Amino acid sequence: MKLRKAMAVALAGALVLTTFATGTTSEAAKKTKLKTKKVSIFVKGKKKISITGKKAKHKYTFTSKKKKIAKVSKKGVITGVKAGKTTITVKDTWKQKGKKKTKKLGTIKVTVKKKATPKPKVTAQVPQPPVTQVPAPPTQDPGDGGSQTTPPDATQTPTAPPAKTSKPPKTQPPTQPPTPTPPSREDQKPTEYFPANMAEVEKIDGVTYDPETGYITVKDVEQFCIPLGYTVKNGHCIWVKIKGRMNGEQGFRSWMVNDMANKTTLSDQWEAKNEEGFQAPGEFDYTFQLLSESDDVTCLLIKGPVYGTNIDDLLITSIEISYPLGEGGSTKPDPEEPTVTMDLDKHTITAGSTTTAEVSASAGQIKEVTWSVEDETVATVEKDAEDAKKATITGVAKGQTKVAAEVKVTVEGKDFTVKTEKDLTVAEEGALVVNASIESAPTEVIVGDTAELKVTVDTGTIESVVWKVEGDAATIETDSVEAVKAVLKTVKVGEVTVSATVTVKKDGKTATDTAKVTINVIKDPSDIIEIDITKNITISGWGQDPTYEVQDDGSVKITWGAESANYRFVKFNFDGMDLTDYWCVIDAEGHYANVDIHDAVKKEPTYGNPLSVTKSAYGVTFPYTVKLDDAALNTTTAQDGSSADYKNVGGVNIYKGTETEEFSLTVKSIKFYKYEEDIPKA
Repeated sequence: MKLRKAMAVALAGALVLTTFATGTTSEAAKKTKLKTKKVSIFVKGKKKISITGKKAKHKYTFTSKKKKIAKVSKKGVITGVKAGKTTITVKDTWKQKGKKKTKKLGTIKVTVKKKATPKPKVTAQVPQPPVTQVPAPPTQDPGDGGSQTTPPDATQTPTAPPAKTSKPPKTQPPTQPPTPTPPSREDQKPTEYFPANMAEVEKIDGVTYDPETGYITVKDVEQFCIPLGYTVKNGHCIWVKIKGRMNGEQGFRSWMVNDMANKTTLSDQWEAKNEEGFQAPGEFDYTFQLLSESDDVTCLLIKGPVYGTNIDDLLITSIEISYPLGEGGSTKPDPEEPTVTMDLDKHTITAGSTTTAEVSASAGQIKEVTWSVEDETVATVEKDAEDAKKATITGVAKGQTKVAAEVKVTVEGKDFTVKTEKDLTVAEEGALVVNASIESAPTEVIVGDTAELKVTVDTGTIESVVWKVEGDAATIETDSVEAVKAVLKTVKVGEVTVSATVTVKKDGKTATDTAKVTINVIKDPSDIIEIDITKNITISGWGQDPTYEVQDDGSVKITWGAESANYRFVKFNFDGMDLTDYWCVIDAEGHYANVDIHDAVKKEPTYGNPLSVTKSAYGVTFPYTVKLDDAALNTTTAQDGSSADYKNVGGVNIYKGTETEEFSLTVKSIKFYKYEEDIPKA
C-alpha cells in the first residue's frame, strides 16, 4: 500500500509539472475527431472522410467491414461498390517514446444505393424437385485426346439416384407491353431541373470537390464523369444547366456515357466554344440538350475542348439536369435525412470564460446554422464570423443551460433542417473546473475483445478516479497502479455506458467531474460472411455452357439454354477459409437447381476438378440452407489422398440436371453464418 501511495504521489507530481510546463490539455492541442459519421452514396459514387484536428507524424487508416458494399482508399475516399450497408473504421496511429500507439477515432455508417431504377422482376412459380438422374457419360470428345466417362465438373457421382419427382411445367414470362417510341428531339422540352450530386464526381488526379462550397475544381485533366443518379433511355433527352468560371483559355465539351469505368460515348456532343458569347477566361452559364443513343446511359462526361487537349483550369459551381421523360430527378431515391452532431470543446466553464462549439453533418453541405442558448442569464452564444458551423459560448452566471443549433443541410439537392443540442454547466467565477474526458474510448468493441481507457482533465492534480460500467455486456477493471487507466472487458453483445468520476485538487480547491462514454459491444464480423457473388465467377468448360449476367441490384442471373449439356456448373469462387460448422445459406429465385460446395485447393481424384466438401444436393429450391458438419461432409478421398473437410472452403457450385428446356435462376446472395440464430427467419 505504501508503494502504491508513493507511486500515486509521484504521478500526481508529474501531472502538476506537466500542467505548468505545457498548459492544459485543451490549450496544448485540439483533439483529433472524426467529423464524418454517416455517409449515403450511390454505386460508384465517392465521398471523402473528414477528420478534424489532424496531427503531424500521425497516420490515419481506414478499413471497410464489407468491401463488396463500399471500399475506402488510403486517403479516406469511400467508393460505393454495390447496394447495401456497411461500416468503415477509422484509426489514428503514432509513435510515443519509441512505441507504436493506436487509437480508434470511430466508425462511419455507409449506405450505398442503386443508381438506376431496378427493372421489374418476373418471379417464376416455385417448382417441385425434378427427376434426378446419375450424370450420364457424354458422347463428345472432351478435347484433350481422351474420352470421358463423366462431365469434367461433376465432382462425384451419388451412390444411388434420388427419388423421382414430377417435373414442373416451364414457366412462361408474362407478355410485356411494347416500349413506346419517344417523341422527336424537338418535341422533348425541359421541365423541372434537379441539382446533380457534385460530391459524387469521379475522383481522379486534378479533380477536386470542396465539401464546404460544393464546387468542383478541375486542372489539367483529360476528362471526368458526374453520375446522373438515374438511367437515361435510348431516344430520351436531358437538359444540362452548368455554371462556373473558366480560368484557362480552352473551354470544354460534354456528352453522355454509360458509366465511369467504360466512358463509352452514347449521345451527341456539346461544345462550350460554340455557345454565343463564349469567353475564356470568364464566367459561364450554359444550358444545352443531349440525346441518348442507348438504354444504359448513367453519367455526364466533361472533356477537354478538342481531342488530345486537357481541360486547363475550370471551376464548376453548379450542375442542374432536367430529364422530363424520366420524370426528372424522381427516378433517384430521396436522400436520407442527415444526422447532425455538436461538439463542445468544454462542457463546463466559469462565468466570464468561454468555450467553442462546432456542428458537423453526416452527409451533404451545411448551408446555414442558427445558434442559441436555452437560458441567456447563464450563457450567451455568438456565431463565428468566418465559419457558420462554429460558435463561441461565454459563461454569464452559475447555472445549467443547453446550447442549441438549427442546421440547414443540403443533401443531393434536397434541403433539410436538423436540430442538435448539448448541455453546458457554468460555474461561478474563479471556481475550479475539471472537464473530465475519457480518451481512446471506441464506439464499438467486438465481443471477447478489450479496450484500454484513460481519463484526462483540463487542470489540477487527480486525487481519485471511480470507474463504473452500466450494462451487462462488459465489465471494467481498474489499473492497480494508475487510477486514470482502466480496461473494458466485453462479455456479450449489447450496449454499455462507462463513467469515470474524477476528483481534482488545485491551489487548495477541490472539484469533481464525471465523464461518460457509450460503447457498443458487437459480434465479430466474421460470424456472418457474405460472398461477393458479382466477382470470380467461372463456368464449366465442356459442352454448351450456361451464361450468367450481373444485375443492377448485385444479383446474378444464370441461364441454361435448351441445348446446354447436362450438369453444367456455374461456380462462385472466393478465397479459401475455415467454415467448419458454419451454415451456408443461398438465396435465389426461379428454377430449382443442384448445389455442392468445394474446397479451394484439393482436387477430386478422377479429373482433377475441385473437390466437393459437401454431398451433392439435387433438385433444391431456394433459399437453400446446409450446415457444414459431419452429416453433410463428402466421404470421397481427394487426389492427394486426404479426406474432405471444411478447413479451406473456396467455392459454391450451382448446376442443372437433365432438363431439356431453357430455364434461369437468379442468385441473390450466398452467406455463411457461424450461429444458426443469426440466419434470417423466412
